[in-house]
Amino acid sequence: MSGDRQPENDRDSDAPHIDVTSLDLGGDVVFITDDQGRIVDVNDAFVRVTGYSKREAIGAKPNLLSSGYQDERFYKDLWDTITSGQVWEGQLVDRRRDGALRTHHATISPVQDHTGRITHYVAVERDVTTELGRHGAVGSTGMLHTDLTGRCVYADGRAASLLGRSNSDLLGPGFLRSLVAADADALREVIQMAAELGREHRLDVRSEKGAWLHVEVAPLSVASGSVIGAVCGLEDVADQVSVHRELARRDAFVSSVLDALDDPVAVVDGDGTVAVVNRAWLSASAASKGDLLLSLRVGDDLRTAVRRAIDSGDADAKVFGGELHRVLTGMSGERQTGSRFQITPLRTDDGGAVLRLRADA
Repeated sequence: MSGDRQPENDRDSDAPHIDVTSLDLGGDVVFITDDQGRIVDVNDAFVRVTGYSKREAIGAKPNLLSSGYQDERFYKDLWDTITSGQVWEGQLVDRRRDGALRTHHATISPVQDHTGRITHYVAVERDVTTELGRHGAVGSTGMLHTDLTGRCVYADGRAASLLGRSNSDLLGPGFLRSLVAADADALREVIQMAAELGREHRLDVRSEKGAWLHVEVAPLSVASGSVIGAVCGLEDVADQVSVHRELARRDAFVSSVLDALDDPVAVVDGDGTVAVVNRAWLSASAASKGDLLLSLRVGDDLRTAVRRAIDSGDADAKVFGGELHRVLTGMSGERQTGSRFQITPLRTDDGGAVLRLRADA
């Protein structure tokens, strides 16, 4: 409640009395303003947490605590809510008297007299920095907390290190701005999705400084059950991305080698799943549409295709199926040539085979 906006009412007569000491519960910061937004009372926790004395606070506006991480639109929405008689609930980043930032969940409630006129506003703020710190994992994982729009209201030291920014630089829009624009948009959508569906989501993003990060996004709720934002766990996955890129490069190389062969060739893994087919295989398949084995594509189950071919009356498929079984089960480590396909066992721990359509088939 740190904005400058002032409600229109300026009457103080017949205002109900509010004893702020009765609200001094559980260590929460409590302060009360009049209908013009001037602080009229604070509890002991306010003094202890913010560093401002009662004398300094009373008569001031809540923007005494402003950190600058909430914009004018944020405060307009806040004031529009409470001046309409509704309770506002959300997260704020405020600044203590010594300049330190604090993150808290605030509930601001309008108080009305017997005629229904708003006379005061009561703000109750619960620190979430300690609670969020408990959410964070140890070791290499960083942790941030955002509101439902993706604005950061808390970031730990590890998250700042992973993103190459200071903690304060990540607050407000800083977190999303630290990412490549397209990835920031994707993360914003994931945060909203996690809040709406009430479950975790994951994605990989790139920082503007070139880091690859895996983000686990979980909805963050308060005791009432309301989802107030998201907890984002960050992990450096640069090594994994590097490995994936190297594997992709090798896969591309293998595909190029196979495509350079004139004979139709396919590679299957130890489970009988087709992993690669070359261009010659695709051309042969197009020329022989009725061949159930040549019609195989990447991801297909070769064993299932063999059974279908046998059921269709393909006598060669029965020979091929027996040879394939011996190779994939390790019963034979020798090349099989009894069918129209030459089957060469792969010398790997996981097994597999290379299929080549024989030129004389």
